[in-house]
Amino acid sequence: MSDGNETGVKEIIGGNRLIGQERLREQMWRIAAEDRISHAYLISGQPGSGKKPLALAFAEAINGIQNLGMPASDSKSHRRSWFFHPDIHVFIPMPGNAGRDELRARLELLAEDPYEIIDFSVRPSLTGQEDAKNRRAFYSVEYFNSEVRRAAYLRASEGRKNVVIITNVEKMRKEVSNSFLKMLEEPGKDVTFLLTTDNINSLLPTVISRCQHLPCQPLDSEQIYEGLRRFDGYPESDARFLSRISGGNYSFTRFYDTKTLQENREEIIRFLRMSYTVDVAGILDLSTQWQSNYNKEGHIAIINMIEMFLRDIALYSAGADESLITNSDKLDVISNFCTRLTDAKIDNMIETLQEAHSLLNQNVQPRLLFTVIANRYAAWMRGAGAPVPSGQAWKHMPAVSEP
Repeated sequence: MSDGNETGVKEIIGGNRLIGQERLREQMWRIAAEDRISHAYLISGQPGSGKKPLALAFAEAINGIQNLGMPASDSKSHRRSWFFHPDIHVFIPMPGNAGRDELRARLELLAEDPYEIIDFSVRPSLTGQEDAKNRRAFYSVEYFNSEVRRAAYLRASEGRKNVVIITNVEKMRKEVSNSFLKMLEEPGKDVTFLLTTDNINSLLPTVISRCQHLPCQPLDSEQIYEGLRRFDGYPESDARFLSRISGGNYSFTRFYDTKTLQENREEIIRFLRMSYTVDVAGILDLSTQWQSNYNKEGHIAIINMIEMFLRDIALYSAGADESLITNSDKLDVISNFCTRLTDAKIDNMIETLQEAHSLLNQNVQPRLLFTVIANRYAAWMRGAGAPVPSGQAWKHMPAVSEP
């Protein structure tokens, strides 16, 4: 086999499109190029870190497709992408009322752009008609048996392997997980499973142990900046601003409306002020407005922008150079905050936003979430402890008695 570098091409999967994850991409290239392909790989990492693109590029490298990157094999495929290859099958969690046509429409988008948002839980409708409503998606018994199982036992007809990509494998129902475990224990002759998960801790330990684990690192702001500039055509200033509020999620960030986000900063400043003054009516009104006007993607953007504003406050308070402050055009607001709220517990305020990310992914109502955040901020801005201790979260619901 050739060394894959005769034309100076870097030995890495996805060299034509993927961003970041260089170490992992080099590892995947070596696996494919040296024909050391296992029967199952588990790609884990936070949302937006590039797990689906990695799986797609790995599948293409294994089966000799030149698209997202160069093929890691002497056997070259004439197929122009994974979407058209008979030995590459991609599955995503599906709502119970969704059909094959909906799945295909989303995979077509993914074929055009490996970072496209296609998950039903985040993008319920491709037409925009239901964007404010989340659709629960999972791997049902019927879906698994009729689609996934059938694909897993096919023989490779063109490529080296019959590659079955199962995204968000943590969304399998319990009975499906047990059935899939048996499939991992007795895989088909030519099959290679590429699994992705946002939450590896929710998987059965026996499933994890039967896979080679490929953990993704969070994308840093510089990698996201380069992606926005190179692939998405953002102006330098917009790309820099977006990369700093990205929270490591490139997939979401590239679809943010920069103008709207800039306008939202005024609302975020108002939210912080109302939190301090305990303006209950104002907080409820703004929280309800945010819930109504944005989907999960937008709510995450708001959380990220609050976090970035707080980090700017921490940097300014520590005497950092102005060039390091994202919201440098709001230095007057940042300065006033630092001057008047000298005892504010900024670390606690940022930490609760990390928890908010997890709760949004569990479909907690954003209106309630923002209200709780404001309640905590009212205390932390004064240097006090949280009004409801972390171990007694039930107290946020006064009608519920202690368990």
